[in-house]
Amino acid sequence: METGKIKNWLDAFLGIHKTGMELMKIAHKIDSSAIPLSMINALVLAADGYVGLFLTAGLIDSLLAGAFERAFLYAGSIILTALLFGMSDTLLSGLYKKSSDRFLAGFYMMMREKAISLDYETMEQPGVADSIFRSERTAMMYGGLGNIIGVYRNMLESLFSIAMALGMTAVLCFAPPLVSSGVLAVAAYPAVSVALVSTFGCGLVLIYRKGNRIFVKKDKEIFNGHTDVELKINYLLREVQDNYKAGKVIRIYDMKEMLLANIREFLDKTLHFVGRQCDVGNQGKLFRNAVNGAFMVCVYLFVAVKVLAGAITIGAFTQYSGALAKLAQGFQNLAKDSAVLQKYCVYMTDFLNLLKMENCHAAGTIPVEKRLDGEYEIAFHNVSFHYPGSDEMVLKHVNCRIHMKGKLALVGKNGAGKTTFVKLLCRLYEPTEGMITLNGVDIRKYREEEYRELFGVVFQDFKLFAFPVWCNLAAGYERDEQRLWECLERAGAADFVRGLPDGMDTLLYKDKEGGVDISGGEAQKLALARALYKDAPFVVLDEPTAALDPVSEAQVYEGFHEMAKDKTSVYISHRMSSCRFCDDIVVFDDGKIVERGSHEELLAKKGQYSRMWNAQAKYYVT
Repeated sequence: METGKIKNWLDAFLGIHKTGMELMKIAHKIDSSAIPLSMINALVLAADGYVGLFLTAGLIDSLLAGAFERAFLYAGSIILTALLFGMSDTLLSGLYKKSSDRFLAGFYMMMREKAISLDYETMEQPGVADSIFRSERTAMMYGGLGNIIGVYRNMLESLFSIAMALGMTAVLCFAPPLVSSGVLAVAAYPAVSVALVSTFGCGLVLIYRKGNRIFVKKDKEIFNGHTDVELKINYLLREVQDNYKAGKVIRIYDMKEMLLANIREFLDKTLHFVGRQCDVGNQGKLFRNAVNGAFMVCVYLFVAVKVLAGAITIGAFTQYSGALAKLAQGFQNLAKDSAVLQKYCVYMTDFLNLLKMENCHAAGTIPVEKRLDGEYEIAFHNVSFHYPGSDEMVLKHVNCRIHMKGKLALVGKNGAGKTTFVKLLCRLYEPTEGMITLNGVDIRKYREEEYRELFGVVFQDFKLFAFPVWCNLAAGYERDEQRLWECLERAGAADFVRGLPDGMDTLLYKDKEGGVDISGGEAQKLALARALYKDAPFVVLDEPTAALDPVSEAQVYEGFHEMAKDKTSVYISHRMSSCRFCDDIVVFDDGKIVERGSHEELLAKKGQYSRMWNAQAKYYVT
């Protein structure tokens, strides 16, 4: 083998085990007893076979010699050791099974904790969600961390077995023949025996390694293709067919056949990949069995030569042929498990990459000052921004100071940059250029979680969850019954919640049994109440009345002053009538602030705001 090839093989070998050791460290953190238990189990399993070989050889020699009392002792020892080893294996396997269950739960928790700790900008990057899906699918199909320990346990068992087999093989090779001449004498001579066994062993290892490398490559190709198909099936089944909210669209537009055709297409592709995976598995099994069979023929011939040459007894024939068989089996299992480990490590790379993933945002360290008077000053300084993966600036050189305890309206056409402005304000993204300051300090220097405590937000694409109403309102804060009802009253949702089957404890949506569906308007009111419950100094409302009927919209507008009392509010709307409730209006166009002032001032300018107002004026009652 060339030096370059040896180096590549060594690098690949070390790379696999480096990944394997990383995964083992993670597994050890989840359950520190699992690795010691697996090592003990490996030793017990390896020793079991060899103790049986020694005792069986002794039994046969005793019977051939007519020493029946000694044969009886050997037979009793075989039964006793089989019982003891069997009990030990059952006990250790049971303990290991419990550890495997903990690994699966721990794996999911670690992955989800990492995912939820990533900042919004990082989590939105293409491929992150796919990486989580692939990691979960790997754990579901192959056992994740539990199987990594299982593979290393099997490899350790093989190494123990090989070490014991090599020891016995050395004794066999160096056993001198009783005959002094002829072919048997030459073949049984220690030096020749060592050469023959070394040739058989090296040939076996090289053949296994080359064959398994081919099968690992095929497995990897199949897995990658299968994962892409599974992603599409997962979307069709979970996000479309199993999403009862999509049922109306599916039926109105007669999408049944189209959806079924797509599902059928991808299921067929899945079956194709599963079939290929089975074929590759069977080919690998046939390959290993054929190589092992050829090796065993050589083994039996070699041990028979030793017996015929008088180097070992007939009873020892079973002992040494069994040892050589275990040597071959050990190499076969080691090669197979190395291939399996390589496969698992490749599949688990997504999981490790996810754990190592760094946030896009810099980690601030300065605590945010807690002010009872709510006097916080936020300013945008020449801020420009483009989304990851795009060079198009969504905001362009924005300069804006938000007046404390005022009501700021952001208006403009779709895509003008209003919602992006709010995302930067809440530090879900960071400026591409320029900076945003809180009380004169760059917000990137503040602790991220503390900075976000300043904001209660209702985004246009807000989300409620299939939890009880109070959980949706309190979110990450403690339940305060009085405050919950006060916020529901202010958001105009109290009567609606009182009418639910279990009031505040009613489960929302039918994702879970017993849940109730609510309308878009009702959901929007609950989202408003959630923002109020947080009692943050800044209230940000992105199209808060978009799903409300005119009467409900009027009620929200009438209560808006009360809802945002003693707070700084930022209000985004396409309905220009809402601007009359605001002290300050900022007009966005093409990512820039083109106008700013009060309602009356902007109307007097007869600029873009005036044109937008007049375009909608026929819908207002002035």
